[in-house]
Amino acid sequence: MSDSLVRADSLGDRLARTLRDRIVRGEITPGTHLVEDTVAESFDVSRGPVRDALRMLRLENLVEPQRRGVHVVGLSTTDVRELYAIRQAIEGLAVTTAIGLGEHRSGAGMAQALRGMADTATPTHAAKFAEYDLLFHRGIYEASGNRRLLTMWLQIEPLFASMLAVTNSEDEDLSPVVTAHEKLRDAIVAGDNAEATALLTSHLEGSEKRMLSALQRIWANSVS
Repeated sequence: MSDSLVRADSLGDRLARTLRDRIVRGEITPGTHLVEDTVAESFDVSRGPVRDALRMLRLENLVEPQRRGVHVVGLSTTDVRELYAIRQAIEGLAVTTAIGLGEHRSGAGMAQALRGMADTATPTHAAKFAEYDLLFHRGIYEASGNRRLLTMWLQIEPLFASMLAVTNSEDEDLSPVVTAHEKLRDAIVAGDNAEATALLTSHLEGSEKRMLSALQRIWANSVS
């Protein structure tokens, strides 16, 4: 049975998201050869969106070019560590910059995301919770007023969405994550850069450890 992508707009983005999620979850394993024609037939789309999707995945280093398609590389522990190192650097700068702009620029963009996180803090809503989680962090970049920082974040945000969906689905209670984000928001709004930076560092380090543990379980399941 084929996977149908009903909407005709942004098919490349939608297909990339589906393939990315499956690669991160280990459903498409490293070494798999993805051929444009085969993928197009499976998803009932033309080769154009497939080509666009595979190009996005190449930019994320999840696949490598190969004759008539790509070779799946997957997500390694090195990839995870590099991604979180980059995120710590740019998001830490975004926090500091947002605080420098004052309270009125630093809270509104995160409040709506926090409400959404509180409403979806269960494993059955892991994917939706991840969306609100990332919306919260996007709010930090937006509050910084630095468009280039925001652009850098948006380039890696899709991969973090896939990783968060994996780790969130393994937690029975996501309310502590909501509380951690509330504390971070409060520190930013209060203008306490030292506290906000410490909270962000703790949050990202914990998230990185959870993803690394999830990777080990994914690899173990793939060979069992």
